[in-house]
Amino acid sequence: MRVYRQSWPIVLRKATRVSLIGGVMGAASCFSSHLDSSVGRSLSISSQDFPKELARVSRSPWVSGNWVKTLANGDAFFPVMLSAVKGASRSITLETFAFVEAPITAEFSRALAERAKAGVPVKVILDKVGSAKAGRGNIALMRSAGVELHFYHPLHILRPRYSNNRTHRKILVVDGDVAFTGGAGFAHAWTGDAEELPNWRDTQYEIRGPVVAGFQEAFADNWRELTGEKLEGTSYFPSLKRQGKIPMQVVYDGPKDRSQPLAHGVLAVVNGARESLILQQSYFIPNRNFRAALLRAAARGVRVEVLMPNHYVDSKPTRWASQNHWEELLKGGIRLYQYEATMMHSKLLVADGQLSVVGSGNFDDRSFFINDEVNLHVRSREFAREQEVMFRDDLKRSREITLANYKRVLEPAYQRFFARFLESQL
Repeated sequence: MRVYRQSWPIVLRKATRVSLIGGVMGAASCFSSHLDSSVGRSLSISSQDFPKELARVSRSPWVSGNWVKTLANGDAFFPVMLSAVKGASRSITLETFAFVEAPITAEFSRALAERAKAGVPVKVILDKVGSAKAGRGNIALMRSAGVELHFYHPLHILRPRYSNNRTHRKILVVDGDVAFTGGAGFAHAWTGDAEELPNWRDTQYEIRGPVVAGFQEAFADNWRELTGEKLEGTSYFPSLKRQGKIPMQVVYDGPKDRSQPLAHGVLAVVNGARESLILQQSYFIPNRNFRAALLRAAARGVRVEVLMPNHYVDSKPTRWASQNHWEELLKGGIRLYQYEATMMHSKLLVADGQLSVVGSGNFDDRSFFINDEVNLHVRSREFAREQEVMFRDDLKRSREITLANYKRVLEPAYQRFFARFLESQL
């Protein structure tokens, strides 16, 4: 009981899907979900032309000269993020889904307030649903100190499409020259080192180099929507020097962008794989297009492995919906695993040991077509190897789901049946 009392506010992302059933289901047709399933299919990831194809379908240029560091679990990423905030001298921009009252959240609130009092422009976007339990004291402290804080899309009964569109982006940019993204929000569950419940398994990434401007642009996109203010100037967009050698793309979108750059980017990567695909996904509900792409990959000899949460998942309907597709995927040669140690909230895709996709996007229709999301594409064999090592370490705490044992793991049939009707919203 202690675990779920602490965890449930974090995942109001999923509660949106249930609490808005009436209005949301009626509004579902308002969201475009059309995909071109051919993207990337004629090219292998290792081909010279694949980066051009990925830039085209994700509508984002490749930016060279970057550096990235992997930060696994709260004990690794919160101190680094907090240190960056405390050292800010030009600007801080923060956009997140879950900002939930907890000691770690209060610590960040104090740090943001202190920087605002010191004259540093601090701008914050919190999703109104995911951050419903942010704590009045935290909000009052920040605003009284001069932090410009806005909530994204308060629920409105007469605007179901607006209410269903959440910002699920995870963006922290400090001084315009260092960015953080990944799967984590701000709450007690993200602290610790994923030893056991209530601490979750998640990953953040620290990014430096010219690509940081892409994260600032993603934040500025929603800031302008909420306030009408266009962010510009060197406080937010300084001249950025090369910090490494890695080419990267920042891909961000929302339902207003009907070209679906985030979904098409992920689909192109799956279609372009020729050797291996590893997916570590907290909410794995592949729609028909993505299931077909994964099955085609397995049929052409690609080793496809997917790691998901087990029954500790914070959103039970996502597990029910995912399980409806397990038999098809297993019969197609895809290997499935469930993480046993605690709740696993990571978002990772690595293709052919050379191209990685990380960020806020889940492998489900809500991330692809309904939420505002941001992903980072990284072309680096060294970075991909690092992610694969992390994936293999997590498999040591996981259980493989097979055709021989999957029926013993399935949730009750009536729950899986119910989930079919919610799948496009999960």
